[in-house]
Amino acid sequence: MHRSRWPSRTAAQRLPTTRARRGPRSSTHAATAGLVVVLLVLTAFSVTAAVTNARASADVEGSARVSEWSKTAERSLMWQEELVDRLAVAPDAELRAAYEETRAATRTAIEAMGSVGADHHDHPVGEWLRLHARYEHAVRMLLAAAAGDRGIAEEFEDAYVDPHFDALRDEIQAEAERHWAEVGESLEFMRDVQQVLLVATPVLFGVGLALVAWFTLVLTRSRRETAAQAERNRQQALHDTLTGLPNRTLLRRRADDALAGPDGGAVGLVLIDLDRFKEINDTLGHAHGDVVLQVVADRLRATVRGTDTVARLGGDEFAILLPSVADEESAQLLAVRALAALEAPIEVRGVALDVDASIGVALSGPQGDDVESLLQNADIAMYSAKDRGLGVCVYDDSLNDHTPERLGLLGQLRRAIDTGELVLHYQPKVALPGADVCGVEALVRWAHPQRGLVPPGDFIPLAERTPLIRPLTRYVLDAALEQCARWREAGRVLTVAVNVSARNLLDEHFVEEVQERLARWRVPASCLELEVTESAITGDPDRARRILTGLADRGVTLSIDDFGAGYTSLAQLKDLPVHQLKIDRSFVASMAADPSNALIVRSVVELGHNLGLTTVAEGVEDEVTWDSLGAMGCDVAQGHHVCRPMAAEQLEVWFDATLPIRA
Repeated sequence: MHRSRWPSRTAAQRLPTTRARRGPRSSTHAATAGLVVVLLVLTAFSVTAAVTNARASADVEGSARVSEWSKTAERSLMWQEELVDRLAVAPDAELRAAYEETRAATRTAIEAMGSVGADHHDHPVGEWLRLHARYEHAVRMLLAAAAGDRGIAEEFEDAYVDPHFDALRDEIQAEAERHWAEVGESLEFMRDVQQVLLVATPVLFGVGLALVAWFTLVLTRSRRETAAQAERNRQQALHDTLTGLPNRTLLRRRADDALAGPDGGAVGLVLIDLDRFKEINDTLGHAHGDVVLQVVADRLRATVRGTDTVARLGGDEFAILLPSVADEESAQLLAVRALAALEAPIEVRGVALDVDASIGVALSGPQGDDVESLLQNADIAMYSAKDRGLGVCVYDDSLNDHTPERLGLLGQLRRAIDTGELVLHYQPKVALPGADVCGVEALVRWAHPQRGLVPPGDFIPLAERTPLIRPLTRYVLDAALEQCARWREAGRVLTVAVNVSARNLLDEHFVEEVQERLARWRVPASCLELEVTESAITGDPDRARRILTGLADRGVTLSIDDFGAGYTSLAQLKDLPVHQLKIDRSFVASMAADPSNALIVRSVVELGHNLGLTTVAEGVEDEVTWDSLGAMGCDVAQGHHVCRPMAAEQLEVWFDATLPIRA
């Protein structure tokens, strides 16, 4: 690109950092947490109810089994007692076998009572078994006594057998009753739990469902807000906040799509840069500038076709993407319409503002089939329109200084400055009428080791678009003042003119650099003349005026070069601290053949004299022009008719052959 495209500091570029909206996210987190809590509560309630019912059922079942086994043990014990009575009266083997079987059944039933339920049965069961064992021991003694004496047996039964029987039976009955009581308690507890569940379950599930519905509503709303915020973020990421137009990112996407689409014609890109927009911001404030940008956006939108895209690239730069354009003429016609749409003044808070623009047009094709090439080519064409005052310019290869060969030359130029490959040629300036030499202009040439002597037109324009122009200007200024000092030592008092660029007039240290070099070579400031072009002044008039004033205050002569080819207004001219007007060579060289150019030259000469300025005509190629300039009252002439530019040694030979130098 020709220069860095930094956006103008409008309000759209000074937007505060957007804080993240915490409402939807906080609501989402709260709703999610609440939903989890509700589900956990419902789950805990359901599990607790199920565990409680299961435990109560297990208790009932265990108590019922213990009760059943206690009944079995009691029946078996009663039958065992019946068999004892029979054996005491009439013992036989069959009764004895029935007794043993019943005894074993009683013991089994007692052990079964202890096997049901928890460990708290272990101790009672052991006690029951010991009672049963003592009862059996008493029975054996009874049966032994009954075999000898029936009367003794009855007494023994009453004294020993019956008490053990009664004790064991009472324990078994008590255990059965206790377990039946536990069954009743468990059943009562189950009824209470069921009653609670009948009430609590609908309530809890109703509350839970209500909370779930509410949390679901919150989550749904949060998702909608999140989606809406995402859409807003996407919109902001792809659109300019101030104008609502697509931004550079979206323009690139649509350009990529257009270039990748079916071949229905070329893709065109129109690049629009507002001229002197910075003056509006600096003079009236950014609020006025923002309104101007919004109006420009609206006017451009109203100009294009429905398929076209108007985008704001930043600052005062806009673009129009033409996804399908028939030819170069059609694209140029749309660009002209866009320029015409901006001609009407823009009313901002009672102030009518005129907005001019420079427009570059580029089309896809042999010159480039990608977005980057379109942007670069349109940018080059736009700057060409701005530099040449064309309004609209369509790109062609002749406008592009950034060929690989020229870029390579620019890299070599850096080395040439450091190694001293640059040389100065000098062209005399003579006073009119007469031919007194009053000074010389220093013109830089490049003694390239392979290409020979490279003319300034091949490398100066490249350097002027880069920071390299500053060291180049310092080099030329230093060499010119050194040569001026040598001439002064030889008795030749001359002014030396050096060209400076727009970048030098933006450098706040330039005045000090000039003063330092004058002091180094002990050359009076009056012997130095600095030539600046009109375009260098109009780029940033306030800063240029400040730099020029500093130079003029130190005694340096200032000249406006190529006057008439730029846009310097009379109001600006009368306020500038300049001493000379140097008439552009395009008017001087053809004034003998073109009366209108001769009239322009005469007008400039008269204007300069009326403003108290010296007038210099460059491009004097013949004697007719020389004589005409003298008749018009022009003060100084310069051109091939006087002398071609030459090295200092050759110029000294020319000096010796001319009239004496004016002191």
